[in-house]
Amino acid sequence: MNRATLRIAIFVVLVCFCQGQVGIADELEEELEGSLLEEDELDWIYDPLEPYNRLMFKINNALDKVFIKPVALVYRSILPGVVRTGIENFTFNFFAPVRVINFMLQRDSEHVVKTFFGFIVNTLFGFFGMVDVASRIGLGSRNTSLGDTLKKWGAGPGPYIVLPVFGPTSFRGAIGKAFHTQIDPIAMVSLMRYRRNTRNKLYYVIYGADLLAKRSSVLRILDELEKASDDPYVATRRVVMTTEK
Repeated sequence: MNRATLRIAIFVVLVCFCQGQVGIADELEEELEGSLLEEDELDWIYDPLEPYNRLMFKINNALDKVFIKPVALVYRSILPGVVRTGIENFTFNFFAPVRVINFMLQRDSEHVVKTFFGFIVNTLFGFFGMVDVASRIGLGSRNTSLGDTLKKWGAGPGPYIVLPVFGPTSFRGAIGKAFHTQIDPIAMVSLMRYRRNTRNKLYYVIYGADLLAKRSSVLRILDELEKASDDPYVATRRVVMTTEK
């Protein structure tokens, strides 16, 4: 493996870890505000791999503290809020096509239409999505993933698992992450026929910017979670599996 390929591999590993950590941001905030981190409510959670999961949870958190969090702190301190909002809007719009595919698989025609036309409007009239024009004219859409699609099809969450780098999820969520790029039109164009060109490098840059922006937005939430619980592993497991249920 040459140096250029190694650098790309390391970059992908790091940003994927960031993705795993920030995917539960909204749910973490709800848990903190609602004081729902009671351990006696966890009987229904299936965690047969707990020894392994706890070890991987510690490894992932160590990586976050050493690299991801410091970078996110610098990002948040250097860029003004309006710029960060523009980046978040741009990346959300950039990955709209894969949301369209998932909404189609979920047979959610309303969000297929909103997401598709919102993507066109924001790309053409919102400076490639930096300004969310679509939401102002009733074409705002929600986020979704392949894991949500599998849930819609009736797949149960399965056991809790903490993936190396990717972070905590259910077995269903892990399958969704594994096959995400296979249904992402942007990834297909950028990555499936791998060559050392501007197209795939640009994809990695935008993907990394998206995950960095998400991680910086939950700095306070994750810090409060760590302080609010005697066992952050249990708290995180509760949040993830409640969301996946």
